[in-house]
Amino acid sequence: MKKFIFFLFISLFVFVACNKNDSQDNKDGYSFFSKELKADMDYNSIVNKFGQPDEDKGSGIHIYVYKLQDGTEVWIGYTDRIMYARHMSSNGQLLHTLI
Repeated sequence: MKKFIFFLFISLFVFVACNKNDSQDNKDGYSFFSKELKADMDYNSIVNKFGQPDEDKGSGIHIYVYKLQDGTEVWIGYTDRIMYARHMSSNGQLLHTLI
Protein backbone atom coordinates (compact mmCIF):
# COMPACT_ATOMS: atom_id res chain seq x y z
CA MET A 1 0.00 0.00 0.00
CA LYS A 2 2.84 2.40 0.81
CA LYS A 3 4.41 1.72 -2.59
CA PHE A 4 1.12 2.49 -4.32
CA ILE A 5 0.68 5.80 -2.49
CA PHE A 6 4.30 6.73 -3.20
CA PHE A 7 3.88 5.89 -6.90
CA LEU A 8 0.64 7.89 -7.03
CA PHE A 9 2.30 10.89 -5.37
CA ILE A 10 5.29 10.80 -7.75
CA SER A 11 2.99 10.44 -10.78
CA LEU A 12 0.90 13.41 -9.68
CA PHE A 13 4.03 15.50 -9.04
CA VAL A 14 5.46 14.73 -12.51
CA PHE A 15 2.12 15.48 -14.19
CA VAL A 16 1.75 18.86 -12.46
CA ALA A 17 5.39 19.80 -13.11
CA CYS A 18 5.11 18.96 -16.82
CA ASN A 19 1.89 20.91 -17.25
CA LYS A 20 3.31 23.93 -15.45
CA ASN A 21 6.43 24.00 -17.67
CA ASP A 22 4.37 23.64 -20.85
CA SER A 23 2.25 26.68 -20.05
CA GLN A 24 5.24 28.81 -19.06
CA ASP A 25 7.40 27.91 -22.05
CA ASN A 26 4.75 28.03 -24.76
CA LYS A 27 6.88 29.29 -27.64
CA ASP A 28 3.86 29.35 -29.95
CA GLY A 29 2.00 31.91 -27.88
CA TYR A 30 1.74 35.69 -27.85
CA SER A 31 2.94 36.06 -24.26
CA PHE A 32 6.25 34.32 -25.03
CA PHE A 33 6.94 36.69 -27.93
CA SER A 34 5.81 39.67 -25.86
CA LYS A 35 8.19 38.76 -23.06
CA GLU A 36 11.19 37.54 -25.06
CA LEU A 37 11.35 39.66 -28.25
CA LYS A 38 13.77 42.59 -27.90
CA ALA A 39 14.35 45.45 -30.35
CA ASP A 40 18.11 44.88 -30.46
CA MET A 41 17.91 41.24 -31.57
CA ASP A 42 19.63 40.24 -34.80
CA TYR A 43 18.38 37.50 -37.12
CA ASN A 44 20.42 34.75 -35.42
CA SER A 45 19.10 35.77 -32.00
CA ILE A 46 15.52 35.71 -33.29
CA VAL A 47 15.95 32.23 -34.79
CA ASN A 48 17.72 30.92 -31.67
CA LYS A 49 14.88 32.14 -29.46
CA PHE A 50 11.81 31.48 -31.63
CA GLY A 51 12.96 29.02 -34.31
CA GLN A 52 12.84 29.44 -38.07
CA PRO A 53 9.99 31.70 -39.23
CA ASP A 54 7.03 29.93 -40.81
CA GLU A 55 7.33 32.24 -43.81
CA ASP A 56 9.02 35.39 -45.10
CA LYS A 57 6.42 37.53 -46.85
CA GLY A 58 8.52 40.64 -47.28
CA SER A 59 9.20 42.63 -50.40
CA GLY A 60 12.01 45.12 -49.92
CA ILE A 61 12.39 44.12 -46.28
CA HIS A 62 11.96 40.74 -44.67
CA ILE A 63 8.69 40.17 -42.86
CA TYR A 64 9.21 37.05 -40.79
CA VAL A 65 5.91 35.40 -39.91
CA TYR A 66 5.49 33.15 -36.88
CA LYS A 67 2.15 31.34 -36.74
CA LEU A 68 0.85 30.97 -33.20
CA GLN A 69 -1.25 28.12 -31.91
CA ASP A 70 -4.33 30.34 -31.44
CA GLY A 71 -4.41 31.17 -35.17
CA THR A 72 -2.82 34.60 -34.81
CA GLU A 73 0.63 35.53 -36.11
CA VAL A 74 3.65 37.58 -35.11
CA TRP A 75 5.13 39.59 -37.97
CA ILE A 76 8.70 40.85 -37.55
CA GLY A 77 9.81 43.47 -40.09
CA TYR A 78 13.57 43.13 -40.47
CA THR A 79 16.41 44.57 -42.56
CA ASP A 80 19.71 44.65 -40.68
CA ARG A 81 17.71 45.20 -37.48
CA ILE A 82 14.13 44.81 -36.29
CA MET A 83 12.04 47.59 -37.81
CA TYR A 84 8.79 46.51 -36.13
CA ALA A 85 7.06 43.53 -34.56
CA ARG A 86 3.29 43.12 -34.64
CA HIS A 87 0.78 40.63 -33.33
CA MET A 88 -1.75 40.09 -36.12
CA SER A 89 -5.16 38.41 -36.25
CA SER A 90 -5.88 35.57 -38.65
CA ASN A 91 -7.48 38.07 -41.06
CA GLY A 92 -4.47 40.44 -41.00
CA GLN A 93 -5.66 43.04 -38.50
CA LEU A 94 -3.24 44.52 -35.96
CA LEU A 95 -3.87 43.24 -32.43
CA HIS A 96 -0.75 44.51 -30.61
CA THR A 97 2.42 46.35 -31.42
CA LEU A 98 5.36 44.53 -29.85
CA ILE A 99 8.12 46.82 -31.14
